[in-house]
Amino acid sequence: MIDWEQVATLQTAVGRDDFSTIMCVFFKEVEEAKAQLTMDVTTDQFRDILHFVKGSALSVGFVELSEQCAQAEGNFAGSHQITSIWKEILTSYEKSKEHFLSNTETCIALIEQIEPRFRHS
Repeated sequence: MIDWEQVATLQTAVGRDDFSTIMCVFFKEVEEAKAQLTMDVTTDQFRDILHFVKGSALSVGFVELSEQCAQAEGNFAGSHQITSIWKEILTSYEKSKEHFLSNTETCIALIEQIEPRFRHS
């Protein structure tokens, strides 16, 4: 689910404060991607969103989420699949996010400030 070695490497490279900021930006960007998909998107836009989330997730250690996006990106056949694919990815994201936040103090205060706005339903 989480590559803790990648998390530690990133945190060491940028420092604790900047790491918290990076994680909060990551969470916000995924939430913004969620919002984009509540609108009608083309299959190309959906692939672009998957690609973006895949790369972002991998860079912060959310490997399961990244792998799901990569698989969806490769197997995506058309617009009729967008809702079901994205729902699976969001479930993985929420589980990974919960696991991450329960095992680290990174940006918990910031997340709590923005969380009501970004609650997955």
